[in-house]
Amino acid sequence: MEFNVKEFLKATGAKVIREGAEASCAGIATDTRTIKPGELFFALKGPHFDGQKFCETAIKNGAWGVVVSVVHSPWSMVHSPAWIFQVPDTLKALGDIAQWWRQRFDIPCVAITGSNGKTTTKEMTASIFSTKWNTLKTEGNFNNLIGLPLMLNQLNKNHQAAVFEIGMNAFGEIQRLTEIADPTVGAVTNASAAHLEKLQTVESVASAKAELYKTMSPKGIAVYNAEDPFLSKQVQSFKGKKISFGMGSKCDVRFEHMESVGFDSMELKISVQGKLLEAKLKTTGTHNVMNVMTACAIAMGLDLPVEAMKKGLENFKPLKMRFEQIQLTNGVRLVNDAYNANPPSMEAAFRTVGSAKRGGRFIAVLGDMKELGDASEELHKEVGKKAVEQGVSKLFVIGEFAKHFAEGALQAGLPQESITIAENETALAQKIMPDLKAGDVVLVKGSRAMHLETIVDALKERFGM
Repeated sequence: MEFNVKEFLKATGAKVIREGAEASCAGIATDTRTIKPGELFFALKGPHFDGQKFCETAIKNGAWGVVVSVVHSPWSMVHSPAWIFQVPDTLKALGDIAQWWRQRFDIPCVAITGSNGKTTTKEMTASIFSTKWNTLKTEGNFNNLIGLPLMLNQLNKNHQAAVFEIGMNAFGEIQRLTEIADPTVGAVTNASAAHLEKLQTVESVASAKAELYKTMSPKGIAVYNAEDPFLSKQVQSFKGKKISFGMGSKCDVRFEHMESVGFDSMELKISVQGKLLEAKLKTTGTHNVMNVMTACAIAMGLDLPVEAMKKGLENFKPLKMRFEQIQLTNGVRLVNDAYNANPPSMEAAFRTVGSAKRGGRFIAVLGDMKELGDASEELHKEVGKKAVEQGVSKLFVIGEFAKHFAEGALQAGLPQESITIAENETALAQKIMPDLKAGDVVLVKGSRAMHLETIVDALKERFGM
């Protein structure tokens, strides 16, 4: 990203508190630990941090300038060529300059959101795009009001397309992220029981996700899940072109056939506007079928051929901690799906492992599902039931809602002696190690805050890969 003072003032409405060097700005930063000389530091403020305290450090580290909401001494008097700008809201200003920069590039830009599958869909879409275009894609968890501007900071003249993941915790966030990204294609994978702590109902989640459709330019393309009744309704407000994916015969991208090849891959056939796509992917699961169809619907909207979709999908590699397959030397297969969890993703994981061929037992290691609000106890209980119904024969649980997982499993018929509740990750790892046998498949899944990958790491260290 590069801009001068005049451009910055026009994009953000900032007020100049102190003039600095005439040189243009070389980019944006929100962290003094990673800021580069010539970049503009935004002093963001949150519940647990205050960027205002680090302005002097930013200036000493060579910042082109700082953006603040309140001007403090003595750092504001530090002699340096750094500009000082004042705005009412530094987070909004960060988004404003990123939005200004995005609009300088006339390239295909995709925004993907959803309760489940958005990261995998983003990776699949970028893999398809990379067969034709030099593509910028969201890295890590840079999918929020801070992360998206920092991703746009990387956009340059060499990029021919961009694929951004956008996430939310409350109403209004998807709207703002859509304004910043200004996507030519917007896709919502699904809306399910996630973020209920703030949004209360699945219908409200769908409404929040559908802010993407309501904010996009009608010149763009809206991709939607025809299997999701709430999203199918919400997308109708979009005035531009719409592309559907799902199981129905009227869907633009339609499921035809899937055959799992063990836990590692699947052979998939889907119809893309009447053209048959056949691909062998290095992943499996019915949930990934929906992710594939979302990616293909996006690619179809940008006129990419089925051949590019096939090549891109077959080049796709599953991400770490997202149904990651790990074979231990003791004959046990680990399925590391510890990146995140909510009720639908839990059930999808159970269904995938439960239906696959295996030589031993299906063991589940589960941690809390966060942000489910008042429904938390009941939803954890329901997931415990689903685990047993899909073939789990041993259950190891941890967290605030562990007893509710256990209660549901007991009601579904799992014996008490087959359920273990542990106080922490270390204790859980120690309890599961003696119980493992060759041929067992162990699914590890919980919300990100549970850090269940530590159990995976302990098992890898104990038995080897």
